[in-house]
Amino acid sequence: MEVDILYRSWWSYVLRGVLALIFGILFLAYPGATLKTFITILGIFLLIDGAVNVIRSIVFVFRKEPWGWTLVWGIIGLLLGAIFISHTEFTLAFAAILAGIWVIVMGIAEIAMAVDMPPESGRGAVAVLGIISLGFGIAILAWTAGTVYSLMVVLGIYLLVVAILDFIIGIYVGRMQHKVKKELEEA
Repeated sequence: MEVDILYRSWWSYVLRGVLALIFGILFLAYPGATLKTFITILGIFLLIDGAVNVIRSIVFVFRKEPWGWTLVWGIIGLLLGAIFISHTEFTLAFAAILAGIWVIVMGIAEIAMAVDMPPESGRGAVAVLGIISLGFGIAILAWTAGTVYSLMVVLGIYLLVVAILDFIIGIYVGRMQHKVKKELEEA
């Protein structure tokens, strides 16, 4: 079995899972936060998530591995994070639209990555994450007239789901990496 890009980046899924878990808990624990606080917290998450994915894509370039979707995902996260932090006076409806678009684009990128991944590489879990992202993105866009409370609850639930799936992907890929190393050592 060939060690591919996913096997070497299991840690990035675990890191993203930890970040999603932290922000998901914050969104659910403080749903009555002000619009400015909500937008700032979401902006910070988008910037961190975007930066992690841009760094991953750079590593992938040097390894001569597919990097395009990861870079797109990261750039969009960075751009939306910068908008959220620098323009906190935007209305909740606009923030909800941006968040919904980001989650939908992330879902599309995850599905595209899953299609490009080899069999037995965890692509099913990545595809499920992409489909869930699409569903949550559509729900967020449908809720644009909602309150900060409802949007934060929806995003909090979404981030907890992402955290769980990222942990599962990271553990699966870590185990597969260990299995491949063991097979190579025995050969």
